[in-house]
Amino acid sequence: MNHRDSNGLGKAKRQCWACLKQRLVCDFTMPHCKKCVMNGRECPGYGDQKPLQWVPTGKVTSRRRRKEAPHTALLNAKIQEQATGCSVSESSSGDDVDEWAKRLAEEFENVAKKYRADNGLEETFTRTCRRSIEMVLTKKLQREATKLSRQDDDALGQLERMLRFMNLNELPAYELRSETCEVVQAVGYFNMRIYPQLIEFELAPNPHLIRFPVAALHLLPPAVHHNVVVMALSHFVYSLPPEKAKAIAAYQVPRILHHRGASIREISARLNGKMKVNDGIIVSIMMLMCCEFQQTDSSGWRQHAVGLQKVFELRGGMMDIYRNSLHLHPMIVLFVYIVTFANCCMPAHDQIMINTSLDEHLANIDTIVLKEGGDISPLCITAREILHNVDAFSPQDWAQPGASHAEWLTIGHLYKSSLAVYCIMAFQSLGLLPKTKTMDGERGIHADCLLVQLEAAVEMDKVKRFIAWPLIIASVEAAYRGEGARAWIERELQKTGMFMGVNYPSRMRRMLRTYWNSGVYGWEECFSQPQAFLF
Repeated sequence: MNHRDSNGLGKAKRQCWACLKQRLVCDFTMPHCKKCVMNGRECPGYGDQKPLQWVPTGKVTSRRRRKEAPHTALLNAKIQEQATGCSVSESSSGDDVDEWAKRLAEEFENVAKKYRADNGLEETFTRTCRRSIEMVLTKKLQREATKLSRQDDDALGQLERMLRFMNLNELPAYELRSETCEVVQAVGYFNMRIYPQLIEFELAPNPHLIRFPVAALHLLPPAVHHNVVVMALSHFVYSLPPEKAKAIAAYQVPRILHHRGASIREISARLNGKMKVNDGIIVSIMMLMCCEFQQTDSSGWRQHAVGLQKVFELRGGMMDIYRNSLHLHPMIVLFVYIVTFANCCMPAHDQIMINTSLDEHLANIDTIVLKEGGDISPLCITAREILHNVDAFSPQDWAQPGASHAEWLTIGHLYKSSLAVYCIMAFQSLGLLPKTKTMDGERGIHADCLLVQLEAAVEMDKVKRFIAWPLIIASVEAAYRGEGARAWIERELQKTGMFMGVNYPSRMRRMLRTYWNSGVYGWEECFSQPQAFLF
């Protein structure tokens, strides 16, 4: 039934089909909607059935609903399962999509189990790198695979699964590409490889040993950035077996030299400029000096040590810095540690004096008198007193009680014997102790004890980091021993260098072979030229 307006024309009860499709408000006028007329289209009317419409050839007015994608079907099935509380198979049994989703879930679970990362990936990755794993798998090196995975059963298979997991998760390899990337990856290398070893094998808590804060990189001078890269790359190269190190060194040494040169240029620019000698310069020079010890030729370390002493003088002296700058305590201690042990491997007339104090000045005068053939009787008395103090040292009283008592006791015996052998050989070379059978017998007793303690120390993981200097003492004294002792010392020097990631064993072995074959034995005869080794 139609209503009528004021003009007597009928009014429709519903919208016309065109306004309904366009979602417009119809004016309900009869017989045609005025809006359709005004818009220039023919009004389809108000009938109960939509009138047929002519569609041109090729025009599509409707499409069938697409089939759900497999991952969408799986997601909808999971949502339905959680909403209804019944499994997918119960709610839609026989459906192809549900069957496919079930098979996909099972396959994904099998792949996850097969390539799961909880089979020692992180532990293995801290001992090696992706390139080494690929090389071991390519050459099928069963022995090397066992060392890397630390599993005797299917070591190659485990490494292969780890490599597949790395590829699936796109884990980056230690391939340094740009300076910015190299610095960040070098910090990551320290935090993943070097720091865990230091923490694992420390005998006492060290408050100065922390992870390298990546967030603080922008606060450090550029020289520190370059030194970190040199340290990380050198540690990586020299911690590998010699046959692998040679191949990788050819690729990494140019990068090491590049960053070393950049560090030297940065430090020189700061020292030559008008900038104040601040803590950053001290840390940069100290790190550069330590990096020099890792290289094949460490002759440049002495220049850095002398330069660092001059920087100390500009800041009021080394001890003044030590008293007033608490955060520089590790740097000062490390500097004294390096110079002290380096002086042991240098001729007596060519030492580095840490402090220009009166006592050291007098000691230098005594050395000059000794060199020129003056009266050495007071020095002989002092030498015997020093040797007597070494013999009076008791490792049992010094060793700290606790869980690591055996390690501390071994270190005490190790360094007591090392220092006794060093004093006897050094004083004999200078003529402060006689070269008699009695004195040689005393040296042999201490050397026998040193070798026994070294054999015990190499089996203790927490003591390995402290045996480098005793090994050098034993290697110099091995000139009086046979080929068996010399070969054992050479092997341990190489293992210690790989353990600490330094290159001093190769330099030390070349020098020792020349010294052993010379036929003239003694401390000054061995170290006729300045030498230094990072321990």
